[in-house]
Amino acid sequence: MRTIAAFVVLVASTTLASAQQAVDTVVTVQGFLQEDDQVGVWTIVVPLPLEVLGSRTYVVPVVGKPERWKRFVNHYIQARGRVTRIPERGNPPIGLEIDKADDVEPPGTRHVAVDHGTSLRADVALSVIPNRFAWRDTDGQDTGVNPIVLYSIVNRRSTPIYFFLPNNDFLCVTTRYKGDNTKLWDSTTKVANPDARRFALQRAGIFRDQIHLPVDAAPRHGRYAVQVGVCALDDFDISAEFEIQ
Repeated sequence: MRTIAAFVVLVASTTLASAQQAVDTVVTVQGFLQEDDQVGVWTIVVPLPLEVLGSRTYVVPVVGKPERWKRFVNHYIQARGRVTRIPERGNPPIGLEIDKADDVEPPGTRHVAVDHGTSLRADVALSVIPNRFAWRDTDGQDTGVNPIVLYSIVNRRSTPIYFFLPNNDFLCVTTRYKGDNTKLWDSTTKVANPDARRFALQRAGIFRDQIHLPVDAAPRHGRYAVQVGVCALDDFDISAEFEIQ
C-alpha cells in the first residue's frame, strides 16, 4: 500500500493572546497525521490552507512530543492543540503541539456493506478529501488544493479474504459530472509485480489506498460522482460525491 498523502480541514480557531501580535493560537483540525521517520519530522498536510499567526500553509509541523500520537500515523484524525510561531523552523515558521486527538471519519464518506454469507463479509468506504473545494480563488489564482480519493476495505469475516488478480490492474477509478452524467476521467492503479496479484486481507484487517484527483477529473463548477473498485471484482465497487465551487 502506498503512503497516504496527508490532508486537513480547519474546523475552528481561537486566539489566546493578541495584543499587538498573537503569541499562540488554539486550533482544531481534521486530517491525516504523517511521520517522516528518516528525519524525525511529524506533519499534517492540509488540502485547504491553514491561515494562522501570519502564515498560510498546507503543511503544519507537529512539535512537542508528537510520538504520543504514533498510533494515529496515516489515520484521519481530529486534533486540538496550540500553534506557536517558531521562526527558526523555516517555512512555515510555526509548530502545532497536539493536546488531544481522536479518529474521525472524513466528511462525506460513503459506506457499502458486502455480505455473501460465509464466503465474503466486508465494509467498503470511500471519501473525497476535501469533498468541497475550488481549483481557483476569487482572483483566479490557483488555490493549491490537492484532493485525494481515499478507498478502504475492512474484512468482517472470521477468516482472511483472498484476492487473486488476473493482471496488474488493481483499482479502477472514474469520475462523472452529475449534471449530465458525462464520464470525464478514468484511471487505473497497478500492483507492483506479479507476486502482488495474490494477497490476503486478514480478519478485521484494513486495506487503504489513495488516488490523487487531478483537475481533469473535475474541471468545472458543479457536483461530481467518483467510483472506485477492484478492477477484476465487482463486489467492492463504491461511489461518493464531491463538489467543485
